[in-house]
Parts: sequence; structure tokens; C-alpha cells
Amino acid sequence: MAIIPLQVRLVYKIGKSYGYPMDMSHAKDFIATLGVGLTGQYLEQFGRKLLGGLLGNVAGKMGRSVGGAATGMAMSFATTYALGQVARRYYAGGRVMSTALLRDSFQQLLVPARQMQQQYLPQIREKASTLDAGSIMAMVRGR
Repeated sequence: MAIIPLQVRLVYKIGKSYGYPMDMSHAKDFIATLGVGLTGQYLEQFGRKLLGGLLGNVAGKMGRSVGGAATGMAMSFATTYALGQVARRYYAGGRVMSTALLRDSFQQLLVPARQMQQQYLPQIREKASTLDAGSIMAMVRGR
């Protein structure tokens, strides 16, 4: 569940970099407008359980753990990438995009993001295997 705070921080930093007065509620509202959030988390968790279960049947408990972590990271990659690109466009363009345009842009950016996700899957899996709760919390706090 650490991905949502990381995504909020991403949007917050992008908005600030373009000179907009930001607080975390602005970033949360932006993310909610795109439809990213608990629904995405639910789908990610479902995918993690499904893949983890399939790998668990083949490789036992170790396969289940690795499959779950890698799936979560991979699914979060595409969403986070598209979110960052839409935030960049929104704040760079003076925050004038309509809600419908924001959502459409996000959905359109998910297509290339999913292709990139496949390209970077080995690096994602490697990174997922080295993360622990402390390092994730450090990223959320911006350290």
C-alpha cells in the first residue's frame, strides 16, 4: 500500500517544480481526479495474488513471494509513470486541462507505460527483491 503515498509525493513535487503552491491535499485530489487510487490498488493486489498463486503452485512459497512483489511493482510502474506524465503536462500547461482531458490523457499514457513496463521488468524485479519497509518509508518521506 506504499505506492499511493509515493504517487502523492510525485505529484506534489511536480506541482512545486512548476511553481504552484502545493500541499498534499492538492496532490491527492489530482490523483483522485484521474481515477488512480484504491481501485488501482485493488487490481494490483488481485494481480499479485493471482500471479503469486500461480507461481506458488509451480515453485512453492518462494515463488509465491517473488511473484507477488514483482507483480505489484510492475503494475505500479505503468500507473505511476502515466500519473507523472499527466501531472507534468497539467502543471506545465498552467493547470487548464478539464477533468475529462486529464482522464483521457492518463488512459492514453497507460498504453506506452505498459510497454515500458515489459521492457524494464527485469530491473523492476531486481529492485523489488531488494526493497524493505524501511527503504519504502524513506522514499515516502523523501529521504
